[in-house]
Amino acid sequence: DLLLLDEPTNHLDLQSVVWLEEHLAQYDKILVVTSHSQDFLNGVCTNMMVLRLKQLQYWTGNYDQYVKTRSEQEANQMKLYHKQQDEIKHIKEFIASCGTYANLVKQAKSR
Repeated sequence: DLLLLDEPTNHLDLQSVVWLEEHLAQYDKILVVTSHSQDFLNGVCTNMMVLRLKQLQYWTGNYDQYVKTRSEQEANQMKLYHKQQDEIKHIKEFIASCGTYANLVKQAKSR
């Protein structure tokens, strides 16, 4: 069984939202929900799916855990990117300091 809900908390009063959240938290089938309410998502969701750059990405946990994990992943990715850029810069500087391949061949032959 699959239940699809698009913004289920829109136009509901607080009491209705609380009831819905408690009911859906006990729902033991597949629930796909779209919502802007972070509190609602935290109370209902145990796994998150996000469509980003034409790829579906999965995270375990509620919305807060998803945000934390995603920000950590993005920070790690940026660190890796900067490290790679530093390595590229170092290699380019090394190549520039050596001159052209023809110059290296001339230096090797002169020795």
